[in-house]
Amino acid sequence: MNNIETLIEQASGIRQSKPSKALRLYQIALSESESSNNEEFRVKSLFNIAITYLILGDYDRSLKSFFDTLNTKYTAENPDIKCEILRGIAGNYARKYNYREALKYFYLSEQDSILSDHMENLHLVYQGISSLYSRLSLFKKALAYSQKAFDIAVQNGEENALQTSLMSTGACYYKLGDHAEAEKYFNKSLELSANSFAEANTLHFISAMKFDSGEYNEAENCAKRQINICSKFNYYDFEALGYRMLGKLCFKKNDYNSALMNFEKAVKILNVYGDRTVKFAVLNDLIEVYKSIGNKDKVIELYSELYNEHTKHLENEVQLKIEQFDIENETEIIKKEIDKEKKYSSIMKKTLLDVNALNIELKNIHDEQNNLMGILAHDLKNPLQSIISALKLMQSEKNDEQFRDEMESNIKHQSERMLILINRLLDHRSISEGSVKIKISEFNSKELISKLIKNSSISAVKKDINLISECSECGITVKNDHDMLYQILENLLSNSVKFSPVGSDIYVRCRRSGDKNIFEIEDSGPGFTDEDKKKLYSNFAKLSAKPTGNEHSTGLGLSIVKKLCELIGAEIELFSEFGKGTKFIVKL
Repeated sequence: MNNIETLIEQASGIRQSKPSKALRLYQIALSESESSNNEEFRVKSLFNIAITYLILGDYDRSLKSFFDTLNTKYTAENPDIKCEILRGIAGNYARKYNYREALKYFYLSEQDSILSDHMENLHLVYQGISSLYSRLSLFKKALAYSQKAFDIAVQNGEENALQTSLMSTGACYYKLGDHAEAEKYFNKSLELSANSFAEANTLHFISAMKFDSGEYNEAENCAKRQINICSKFNYYDFEALGYRMLGKLCFKKNDYNSALMNFEKAVKILNVYGDRTVKFAVLNDLIEVYKSIGNKDKVIELYSELYNEHTKHLENEVQLKIEQFDIENETEIIKKEIDKEKKYSSIMKKTLLDVNALNIELKNIHDEQNNLMGILAHDLKNPLQSIISALKLMQSEKNDEQFRDEMESNIKHQSERMLILINRLLDHRSISEGSVKIKISEFNSKELISKLIKNSSISAVKKDINLISECSECGITVKNDHDMLYQILENLLSNSVKFSPVGSDIYVRCRRSGDKNIFEIEDSGPGFTDEDKKKLYSNFAKLSAKPTGNEHSTGLGLSIVKKLCELIGAEIELFSEFGKGTKFIVKL
């Protein structure tokens, strides 16, 4: 693990509890990644800096860092991180009350999450949209998206996401006034312990429900638990709301000093972080306490402060109404904009895929040409040299008949080897170019198998291999291309002879099964490994088995077999276990 990665891991471990310290570590990681020109860790550092600024409530810096991260080549090539960045941008816009932009970026993140199958991010996107609609008091829409998130959480079986979804769905029911249904979801959420934010949020709503129903001790216990969690993990809004609940409980008991202390703690937090709507509500609570204890000076002072907050509050409320109206009317417009971007992205993606496919095809052609040149240079050169050497020796030993016979035999063998290789290459080329013509005729399988075994017996005898025909006496009638079927079986049988051990048996079978003509070639050779099976029919494939008699192999035989089977409509199946032989079955 390099130093940059270590810094990022250390910062991530303390980001929620000590965000300022985490931010410094991320900034060091960013500096080091830029110095070492490491684009991956630069993006990861920027991304985490953006999240940390979001935790610290510095939404402008968070947005800038997210956009800096978005506009990188690394992000463009990694859709998983891209959709998370888009969600981060949406979250910032939501906190800045720019709900239209928030919704736009949530939809963009939703689109990319679906394309990259990033279900964890899609769950968080739906949670974000639900929260946005809840801010706009569109609680039915909020519930619909919360339930979408819940469905994903259930499908994935991820406890963290499930706890958050249970809390979110309960909150929607609470705001819709269905407290009984809300309580069911809240209680299920508290049964889990994977997400501290969901736990704190759930406790907030339960304490509010208990307060409303007069269960003040329960409300106090929930509020205290909520504060403990929030102070540990810097959930500022909910920490302030916890102190507000304690203040309201104290006020209810006429314990004004304790009420003031708790409300002032809430205001102190909200002066630095948090939602101004919450601050407006807490200032109202403070005024009520000072009125009750008759502190007119403090009431006047707070009214002055409340006036400023009230102006902001009204602005916020008016903005919410405008945004609510706009969002309801513009959702379709936003989706159309997203669809346009999606269509453009799809065109660009297809173009890129086409270019990549072309590059792969060109590389494959280049590799095949190199393989072909290698075969021509090596596998034709050696037998040619052997032929030339034999001819020279024959010229020097003109009177030795036995020696001349040996040389003639060698020349014949090498010539046949070259002919086989050239035929293989010509077959491969013809099939690849589609210039092979199918000639359908009716023939008897027994005659075809007899010819096959006869022509392969010379190679088999040299290795003391028995070729055993297991066809019925009269054979079966086949209607197909005789020469192509012969070539398929000849390739398979040739391979069996080439790789089978000396003194072994090879079985050639033909039979009728239902509406299929079945041909089998079975040997007791080395078989195929799992890795071999992956590239079995590839051109110029180099497999693990070695010929048992030093025969030559081009790596084209099985490739040709596969292509010929496709041409004549035959199925080919392999049954093989490494070290335990091979059986090829051809079905017509």
